[in-house]
Amino acid sequence: MIALPFIYFVLVFAYFLQRNRRWGMDLAATTLLIIISFCAILIDIDDIYGDYGINEDNITLPTLFLFCLQWTLVLIPLHLLSRLDFEQHIPLKGKLIYALTAVVALSSFLMLANSINDIRDALIMDLVDVRNEHYKDIQQGTEGSGNYLMVLPNIFTNNPFPTLALFMWFYMKTFMKVPLLVRASIFIASIAQAIISITISGRAAMIYWAFDFFLIYSFFYRYIPFRTKLTINLFSGVLSVLAATLFISITIARFDSLTNDPFASLYGYAGQHINNFCTMIVKGGDTPFLPDREFPLLTKLISGVNYDMVEHYEALGSGTSAIVNVFDTFGGEVFLDLGWMGYILMLLLLGLLSIYIKTSFKSLQFHHSFILVIFIAFFTHGLFAWPFTSYYVTYALFLMVISYFFFKYIFEV
Repeated sequence: MIALPFIYFVLVFAYFLQRNRRWGMDLAATTLLIIISFCAILIDIDDIYGDYGINEDNITLPTLFLFCLQWTLVLIPLHLLSRLDFEQHIPLKGKLIYALTAVVALSSFLMLANSINDIRDALIMDLVDVRNEHYKDIQQGTEGSGNYLMVLPNIFTNNPFPTLALFMWFYMKTFMKVPLLVRASIFIASIAQAIISITISGRAAMIYWAFDFFLIYSFFYRYIPFRTKLTINLFSGVLSVLAATLFISITIARFDSLTNDPFASLYGYAGQHINNFCTMIVKGGDTPFLPDREFPLLTKLISGVNYDMVEHYEALGSGTSAIVNVFDTFGGEVFLDLGWMGYILMLLLLGLLSIYIKTSFKSLQFHHSFILVIFIAFFTHGLFAWPFTSYYVTYALFLMVISYFFFKYIFEV
């Protein structure tokens, strides 16, 4: 039964390939789901349920069908968008592109500079101690306090701006002749959060970046010159080895005391999403209605409730026997927080998005890039949890929408 998602997404991959007859973003996204589904099979074979943040076995046929449906409704917009021809920006907007990338890059450098002491400590301390100290700070309410000068840098480095930075790097490398310094700056901006995540012994930011890279590279694949592809492949290969080394080190440091096979935690990390999603559907029906994770700013304005990660998980945990602070995909989070009505409404909105794209989009113009970036970030982060949590992310989404209109229209003064 656990093989159902793997078989299903392999068939979806074959269908997209037959339709496209070329590599694209939709095939890349489906590949990631195939890998996750395969790792879920390994979890079942080795029976490591209950370890590494994986809930006890709660897989049922209806929840597996729901998992496949959920991700089909996400893949369809990616499939439709990847089939459209992409149009470059109009020359008048060239300076605006430079201005946007400069702001994002500067914000990232400020965040890196502000975190330099934490990064240094992370490199010389034991990784487990680093992570424990970070979550101790969260419990004491000290995270993100104080420095109002860092508000804008926090916004411009929060999801989905790292995804936008990576998108702009590929766009410049493919369509624009820009100085190497500009391309290098925006590339560093895309990976800044992954670097900063070292300070909490974090793996997720590295995975988000890698998944973003895979999807965006696949989107631009048909436009990138052959020699440039070879350069990107070589560069990404070297970077992948370095990132994988750090990722494995962090994983083993966290979990090697739980098993004689520390690499089990790697496929446990990669494949837990399916069982944890099923667990939330099976056992999460009695959790309280908590919209603050999905709508943090709106909830604060209406009810005065501030989103607090620790308090949120404690409130959810009181309504279920399941482990809730795990990778259960965006759908599992929405179901826990908003119940069946919220979950079904989300699926309907995804379906309406597909209909809108199919009926309204004849090509992808440059200003559509900002919507595409939001959706890519939704996919890559949503594989793990709800992707747009925190006030900074809400403000970042507002700025992305504003950027959409700035690049869509020509303003006369």
